[in-house]
Amino acid sequence: MTMLAFLCLAFVVSGAAGLIYESIWTRYLGLLVGHSAYAQVLVLVIFLGGMSLGALGVGRRGERVRHPLRWYAAVEVVVGLIGLLFHDIFVWTTHVLYDSVFPSLGPGALHVVVKWSVAALLILPQSVLLGATFPLMTAGALRRSRDGAGRKISLLYFANSLGAAVGVLLAGFYLIDIAGLPGTLLAAAMANIAVAGAVFMADRRAPASDDESAVVSTEARTGAEVSASIRRLLLVVSFGTAVSSFIYEIGWIRMLSLVLGAATHSFELMLSAFILGLAIGAFVIRRRAGDDTHALMRLARVQLAMGMLAAATLPVYMRSFQWMADFMAAFSRSPAGYTAFSLSRYAICLAVMLPATICAGMTLPLITRLLLRGPNGERALGQVYGVNTLGSIVGVALAVLVVLPTFGLKWMIVLGAMIDVALGAWLITASADRPRARVLRRPALLAAAAGALVLLFGVSTRFDRGVLSSGVFRYGVARSTATPNMVFFSDGRTATVTVRRIPASNGLSLATNGKPDASLGPEWFLPPATPTRFTHDASTQTLVPLVALAHVPQARVAAIIGQGSGMSSHALLGARGLKRVVTIELEPEMVRASRAFYPANRRVFDDPRSSFAYDDARSYFAAAGERFDLIVSEPSNPWVAGVSGLFTTEFYGHVRRYMNPGGVFAQWVHVSEMHDGLVLSVVRALAENFPDYALYNVSNHDLLIVASKEGRLRAPDWSVFADSAVAEDYKRVLPITPEMFDALRVADASTFAPLVGGGGANSDFYPTLDLGAERSRYLKEEASGFVSLSGDRYGLARLLEQRRAVAGVTPYTVVGGVPRLEAMELAARVRGGNFAGADPTQVIAAGRVRATRRMLATGEAPIDWRAWVETVRDAEETIAGGSAGVDDVAFFAEVHRYLERHPTAPREARAAVDFLHGLASWDYPRSASAANVLLDAASRGDFWLSPDLLGDGAVVAYLKSGNLAAARAAYPLVAGSTTRGEHDLRRELLGAWILAASGPHPQETASR
Repeated sequence: MTMLAFLCLAFVVSGAAGLIYESIWTRYLGLLVGHSAYAQVLVLVIFLGGMSLGALGVGRRGERVRHPLRWYAAVEVVVGLIGLLFHDIFVWTTHVLYDSVFPSLGPGALHVVVKWSVAALLILPQSVLLGATFPLMTAGALRRSRDGAGRKISLLYFANSLGAAVGVLLAGFYLIDIAGLPGTLLAAAMANIAVAGAVFMADRRAPASDDESAVVSTEARTGAEVSASIRRLLLVVSFGTAVSSFIYEIGWIRMLSLVLGAATHSFELMLSAFILGLAIGAFVIRRRAGDDTHALMRLARVQLAMGMLAAATLPVYMRSFQWMADFMAAFSRSPAGYTAFSLSRYAICLAVMLPATICAGMTLPLITRLLLRGPNGERALGQVYGVNTLGSIVGVALAVLVVLPTFGLKWMIVLGAMIDVALGAWLITASADRPRARVLRRPALLAAAAGALVLLFGVSTRFDRGVLSSGVFRYGVARSTATPNMVFFSDGRTATVTVRRIPASNGLSLATNGKPDASLGPEWFLPPATPTRFTHDASTQTLVPLVALAHVPQARVAAIIGQGSGMSSHALLGARGLKRVVTIELEPEMVRASRAFYPANRRVFDDPRSSFAYDDARSYFAAAGERFDLIVSEPSNPWVAGVSGLFTTEFYGHVRRYMNPGGVFAQWVHVSEMHDGLVLSVVRALAENFPDYALYNVSNHDLLIVASKEGRLRAPDWSVFADSAVAEDYKRVLPITPEMFDALRVADASTFAPLVGGGGANSDFYPTLDLGAERSRYLKEEASGFVSLSGDRYGLARLLEQRRAVAGVTPYTVVGGVPRLEAMELAARVRGGNFAGADPTQVIAAGRVRATRRMLATGEAPIDWRAWVETVRDAEETIAGGSAGVDDVAFFAEVHRYLERHPTAPREARAAVDFLHGLASWDYPRSASAANVLLDAASRGDFWLSPDLLGDGAVVAYLKSGNLAAARAAYPLVAGSTTRGEHDLRRELLGAWILAASGPHPQETASR
């Protein structure tokens, strides 16, 4: 291997480590500044700014540095050592900020300045050092040979960029998953140290010439020295093309978030695609970079091409929505399909970014090669790299603070393209060495045509707001018909926020980056009329705060994290006892957008007790110096980048400090598009910080976890719903009875106690939720175990907790889709014979029950006893649905009389009836005895009840009967279930209960 090839390989590893750091820093700083979008911008600015300082610093002294490769090795070692210490430094710093600095500053501008300044200082030293690596490595390579300087620069730039493109993917898709943030930092640090050792040893074995002017003399001989004015122009171009490139990057990231989804992995794919384009550009130009013939004109053409290709991304981008829809239709919802989905997203990133970024990757080697012909020699390496990264900072800041809020996404790309075209035109003008009129005519026409083409792309490409807000990454449909229904559209600091009217219902839906966050039916905008069920997201938005308040009815000060439609704050402000409600929202455009829901949410805007805090929750609580009786966390979905930080054990521990004695914390979490393991990681995180808690269904796909700061969670006082303002709002929905409130309750801390103490909590630094939520969303997984805890006929949680519930008596339900509520409604209708307004399926179910009871009254034996058992089970579930620990005496009497008339009935049929009767009445010895018979038959492949029902019921019956050996023996039927997913909660929960009762049994628990 040649020395150049070795150095390129080392620089690949170094580049990978550098982008691993950038990826990890984004996650760390997102915890401090409150949102991944902010962290992404901050890391870009400081990362590039520090690199600029490092490059410029080396550039000033480059030619006086002996053995630049050894200095390069030293820099890599220091970067690695800081990487090893970064996690501990971050944890210590944030503790000091939250414990001392923020409380002393209070909320306000100074608090924000300090927070962002500290975040910047955390990564500035490493960034400066990383900036020094390129000029040191390049100088070391150039001093070893007097030939092909341009080619070497291009190859080294290509190698470093290629490593960077791979590094960001390696960190996001692999390393963090297996090692967490600290372990990923360790991997990057060890890579730095390994590269340092290898380069140092290679340089010692084959040191370069001590002739420190080697590069200068070589370049002076191989080309005419460029003039001072051209050198200044080249530095301006280096600065300007970086400005445009990072305007593109910020624009593309925001644009592609609407196509790919705003998940963390989406950002990593976009960043990798951007850097890969730079790498390819450097590789493509490697042979031309050393050719002085028309070098300035070549650079001009690259600039013009970059501007045109960047503008051409606008129509490509709009087509990418349909591409994503096609990909969603083509790929199955399977692990292999998710891999294909991720690759297709990367392909879309490449299609949008690659053409222009390839041109961007050509500019730096071309500019550097030209500047090496000047008197500065090696100093040009640091100068051009430093000025280029300085331009990158300006581009990021300009894009975020000025261009995006002023012109929007489309014209931000056009502005960047016009900068590149202008630079190309300037270079054309400067490249003429003969009378300009003749020489410049054709190039000038080319530049004018390029500018016109850029404007044409901008004017002709329509950014259809219906398409932009379609959420194609989720629904697989790039609709373009929603624009007439658009009520609000704004590109905010962290997201594109929209509100549109739902044609089918005339309700309103609010979305961020195409993902719905709140919706409300038309009934909430009109005076109360005929009450109905909850529609859209109304149950979640109003039940979450009020169910939480029921556990702390004496609350005086409350905070809600997340504005959404504003309905949660509005509902909470209906409680007369509250003196102050603070709504914490990071994105101001969310508050503006929520005004579209007025007057339904009027109290959040009109009530003098209501106030807004535009900050992240951690910082706000630390700076406000206030204690709260109730805190409700209702953010966006956890798969959105940065949001999972509001579901971590560290966040819960932080928030707990700002609660009054007796205070209550409430956490919303959705169970659709999330498997049980992810939801369980949230429960575990809460359990690590709150001693008692209860879970409630607030819709068919949303859970509410209500937790007490200390001691037992107070029993709910449902009279909070009788407050006059709340009651007036709730005239729009059917009355919620006490039995319905009880049915909404899923489980409490006692259910999960054996399961939550063994680790696995979602954490800031081991982000289980962030890593798994997007994949789970794509696979359309559901936390079926959590749903079944109360939704199954016998209610596993109620069995374990011994919490009785009588059968429902109300022939309607308020919250549709909640299994226990719907079972109670059906049971009430069947027993009462009330089918007014009933669903056809309810009428059919009632017919089956009548047919079963007629069959039980006859003396005829069934043809198939297994089918008879299933018929009996179905009828009992219909009659007694929603109850727990209370059997329907009359029905079971009919069943037993029927069996008495048929003494030849199989013992398994009798056992199945006894098993069901025992579970219904909590006669566990009866169920356990029957389970012996049924499990014996099942061991021969002869199942009389479903394996899931038999396994769950048998384990619980044996546990409650004190027969631990039998429970352990029955557990493999639960663990081996083929109808449940690998993360199913019931498997984990029952296994934990067995372990808690009997100690670990490796053979029995291995299957878990």
